[in-house]
Amino acid sequence: MLVLSKSDVRKSITMKEAMDELENTFVQYSMGDTKTPLRIHLELDQVNGVGLFMPSWLEANKIMGTKSLSVYSDNPSKERPAIQGTMQLFDGITGEVLTVMEASYLTKLRTGASSGVATRYLAPKQSKTAAILGTGGQARCQLMAILTAMPSIENVKLYNRTKEKADKFKADMEKEFSGINFYIENSPRKAVENAQIITTCTNSKDPVIDKRDLDQKVHINAVGAFKPEMQEISEDIITSADKLIADNKEGAIEESGDLKIPLKNGLESNRVKEIGEVISRQIPSREDKDDITVYESVGMGCLDVAVAGVAYKKALETRTGQKIDIMD
Repeated sequence: MLVLSKSDVRKSITMKEAMDELENTFVQYSMGDTKTPLRIHLELDQVNGVGLFMPSWLEANKIMGTKSLSVYSDNPSKERPAIQGTMQLFDGITGEVLTVMEASYLTKLRTGASSGVATRYLAPKQSKTAAILGTGGQARCQLMAILTAMPSIENVKLYNRTKEKADKFKADMEKEFSGINFYIENSPRKAVENAQIITTCTNSKDPVIDKRDLDQKVHINAVGAFKPEMQEISEDIITSADKLIADNKEGAIEESGDLKIPLKNGLESNRVKEIGEVISRQIPSREDKDDITVYESVGMGCLDVAVAGVAYKKALETRTGQKIDIMD
């Protein structure tokens, strides 16, 4: 069995490789070629945490895996990471445990890559300005994915409730992504002004943007609302959007307040489509340059298994990680 640390995973897969792999996986999922149950939530209100468990089988890859993750929202105040966990992969033919790898970076990479794929297909072509609301642990990989999907981006506008965190993020990203102009705004409304691509990665229970804040010709990647009581995007944006696309319709409708709340108030569920259907051209992508498109991302096990599979193969090729025999 190969054990991969966080730094091992970082060295073993790029954002572009993750995005390319997810394109195939999204299509497999929408065609029913994976076994991917809804993730298991273990609510831990007494510690302001949640356990998440996401298994999946990929038929085309002949690989099985499960990710076990903890999300403890109070951890950053204790100088500990909010997201921690492990990813296991099994040989689909023999059942052999292939690898155990650190999963917090894998999760951020996969979540970013998911938004990157959606941006490829749904965002206005040659977009120049992106906005990121929330500069926490997910923001860097979201930025990497946007810049990978849309090389024309010149300006990135940032908003975070705690300005000091936005300042640090801006300083770090200016070192990593030279040639991009970064700006910190004092409100979500100012941040999304004139942006063609908007990514929300907050833990808000109340919408951070509404329809009045938006220009036409915009794409939104909604990443943060992974619970029914969480809501980043207002109902009027959801109900008026020209396209509502999810990574997986069943999970997004069940888990994300961005969709679950409007659905309770009369939004028709048949308006929600899947990104796999867009990639496979079962439904069109952006049909008009002035469309408002929304991509709701809640995550699912097949995406983690797919990305982990790429990292595992590269680690074998480069002799990265530590091999141990757990049957010894």
